Amino acid sequence: QFCSPAPLSAHLGSISSAAAMVQSCTDPTMSEAAMKYLLTRPSVPAPLEPNFCPFVLGKRKYMKHIAESSQLGAVSELSFVVERPGGCFGRDKLPVFAETHEGFDASVFIAGEAIRYMIWQRGGFKLLLSGPAKICEQLKEAFSPTGKYAFEATTMPQIYKEPWIVGIVSEKELPANKDVPVICGKEATGCRIAFDLGKSDVKCVAVKDGDVIDSAETEWDVTNPDPQYHYDVIVKAMKAIAAKLPGPIEAIGGSATGAVSADSEATWCDCFPNVAPDLYKERVVPIFNDIAKNEFGG
Repeated sequence: QFCSPAPLSAHLGSISSAAAMVQSCTDPTMSEAAMKYLLTRPSVPAPLEPNFCPFVLGKRKYMKHIAESSQLGAVSELSFVVERPGGCFGRDKLPVFAETHEGFDASVFIAGEAIRYMIWQRGGFKLLLSGPAKICEQLKEAFSPTGKYAFEATTMPQIYKEPWIVGIVSEKELPANKDVPVICGKEATGCRIAFDLGKSDVKCVAVKDGDVIDSAETEWDVTNPDPQYHYDVIVKAMKAIAAKLPGPIEAIGGSATGAVSADSEATWCDCFPNVAPDLYKERVVPIFNDIAKNEFGG
């Protein structure tokens, strides 16, 4: 979402005053030129955030400016691809203003947000850009470990165990969009448990033949730096809910804030924020597989 505290400051974020913005936003300030082409308040203001500007309205306004631009050579196209494991690619495109046009900053801003959205929607370890040289170079810098999107550039390698790469290529070199369907089972027979790791508690559910038998919430301190503490809290909660079932556990399903790999590794989960990096890699990354193997015979 866009926010525009009066009179001239603008960031991405959820804020209602300039003071709150300074405390809660980390993105660079949006330029006045970008504000002109992007910021739009809804017809019904948000009561708690009167300066709230939804992204969807900002993009609609931007596309209207694009459509109305009659200057020869003022508009071209930026294409981008995010590559993820399994040979999959997410691809999209966006019309952008030329570097000499006053709307160029708006193009850089909205392109960066569109790319950031795709990265978190699809996941990936490589970003490929194709289009006008200047906007591609600025976006490449923005998605570097020292740029505006440093969080994405430093987090994705942790998730995918691949170096983060940003490249500029020709349109012909961009891979086509490709997804691989994943078929999930729909049966829930036998005795099963599920858990969800939140920032304040561990939620567990016991299921028998598709019916919920019981559920429980166990408080935990996510700030604890000891991985054994987290292991013990999670196991205790899971075993307590498993005891509600009449037979052996046939399957365990779980979720956690952050990212869990296809092979159930906690590659990057921010519910263990204070565990040291070396201990995180050794004890937290395999925690779900260790629990299944050591505690439930899986």
